[in-house]
Amino acid sequence: MKNLKKEHNLTRQNEKSVQHSQKHDANLQKNSTLYFQVGLILCLLAVYGALEMRFESTDLAIVENSVVPEFEEYTLDQKKYVVEDAVKTEEPQPKEQPKELIDLKEVPDDTPDEKITKNIVTETNVKTKPIDLNPDDLNVDEPEEEIEKIFNVNLVEQVPIYPGCESETTNNGRKKCLSDKLSKLVRKKFDTGLGSELGLNEGIQKIYVNFRVDKAGNVQILKTRAPHQDLEEEAKRVVSKIPQMKPGKQGGKEVSVLYTLPIIFQVRY
Repeated sequence: MKNLKKEHNLTRQNEKSVQHSQKHDANLQKNSTLYFQVGLILCLLAVYGALEMRFESTDLAIVENSVVPEFEEYTLDQKKYVVEDAVKTEEPQPKEQPKELIDLKEVPDDTPDEKITKNIVTETNVKTKPIDLNPDDLNVDEPEEEIEKIFNVNLVEQVPIYPGCESETTNNGRKKCLSDKLSKLVRKKFDTGLGSELGLNEGIQKIYVNFRVDKAGNVQILKTRAPHQDLEEEAKRVVSKIPQMKPGKQGGKEVSVLYTLPIIFQVRY
């Protein structure tokens, strides 16, 4: 009898465990279906949002780190003056003619002394008229102005010192600091949206600005070249914001230094 009771209890326990496992499997099946549906909805929403997103494009102004690129068509024209030494021409000296001996005969002077004194003109008898001089009529040769020589930034003994680069002691260090400062200035001040406003073709556009740093350290723009006039004006506006520098030196004297600023302007749509 005891064994029958034990078997009966075991049978009930097995039935309960089977029912519990069946309920658990049903719950897992329902949950997995729900999770799948939620995941599918989230994926669809993400794809839809990605398709509807608008990416804003910006134009980038990039400054090359090279100091003076070679572009022969845009260098300053320097006139060469050749001074030739004047050739000294010796004038032919006349040959001395042999002197002829002439017999001189003394002629007695019969003119009385009274007639001789009447024909003599003394200085007191000469009357002079005063001459009116007009200063405007005088031609005074003005001294010719000395043509100022401009040194290339790569050839000058001491390059101009940009504000903030005073700690650099070598020319290479000053040139690198100068290029870095100009790059920051262009990136900060240049209007990057100008290319799309002008309707330029997509791609890279180049702007070149030739300027000099004069003996006083001020920047003077000499030439500009760009694919559009408005880009030239924008480049001039940016270069005009370069602060006053310490002028370059050659032989211990302040000189003007030529610098070429290349700007790469990239247009994107």
